[in-house]
Amino acid sequence: MTRLPKEGEKNILITSALPYCNNVPHLGNIIGSTLSADVFSRYNRTRNRTTLYICGTDEYGTATETQALKEGITPRELCDKYNVFHRETYKWFDIGFDYFGRTSTPLHTEISQSIFSNLGKNGYLTKQEKEQTYCEGCPKYVILDGAPKDS
Repeated sequence: MTRLPKEGEKNILITSALPYCNNVPHLGNIIGSTLSADVFSRYNRTRNRTTLYICGTDEYGTATETQALKEGITPRELCDKYNVFHRETYKWFDIGFDYFGRTSTPLHTEISQSIFSNLGKNGYLTKQEKEQTYCEGCPKYVILDGAPKDS
């Protein structure tokens, strides 16, 4: 069911932090972000507000790459595997997403690139040069907190 904004009415768009798709979701994923957003979406619906609650799995980043290497599969294969667990877990907890997607879909990529392009066209992006520590053994760049950053 598509929920489009209604002119002249209070429209609510809710999203929660997208969990990384590198493992089975845990209570922290539920309690930390999706449950409170679910409660808020249900509250708004009791007020007859047009409400859209979206979420999905974040399939990019070092955590995904690292886990894929540990399991001996590609990041895509890893995300295909764990996305199923995420969907099943949120369904079991009766989290009422209107849409639960994946950051790897072509539509998500198109939307993200459009936002980035618009930010650039409107002068909201700046280019910076920063020195970073590089681990030749990894091979990865290392950020201040010690977590590896994709090279």
